[in-house]
Amino acid sequence: MDPFRVLIVEDDAVISTDLEGVLEAAGCEVCGVAASERAALRMAEATHPPFAVVDVRLSPGDGRVVARELCDRYDTVVLLATAHIDHPEDLAATGAFGCLPKPYEMEDVFAALEVVRDLHDGRPVRRLPDHMVALNRWM
Repeated sequence: MDPFRVLIVEDDAVISTDLEGVLEAAGCEVCGVAASERAALRMAEATHPPFAVVDVRLSPGDGRVVARELCDRYDTVVLLATAHIDHPEDLAATGAFGCLPKPYEMEDVFAALEVVRDLHDGRPVRRLPDHMVALNRWM
């Protein structure tokens, strides 16, 4: 299987650096790191990322807008990350297949990407990482 090519959309520099390191150590190719909605959409246009990890609350911007654009324009498989998951049905409306609530364990991110890939491809999922929410059940 080809390695994941992932766009990271995260406005916290410490989290994005840690996430980039964890994903690269897991064999992923990080095709970009964006800290704002505008930068993420510009980067997506240049890279057409197959996968993305997107923070919902960006400063400036809205990760839900980014997720929706990535899904609609590039068929990107999106994993959302947020501390605010009160209404999963609203997050599912973005087209994302899963959400990893913050704070999350960095080790869970690659496993969560595998889950959203399987959900996107219609394959059965054996086990979700701790606290992960599969959003496709609200679609």
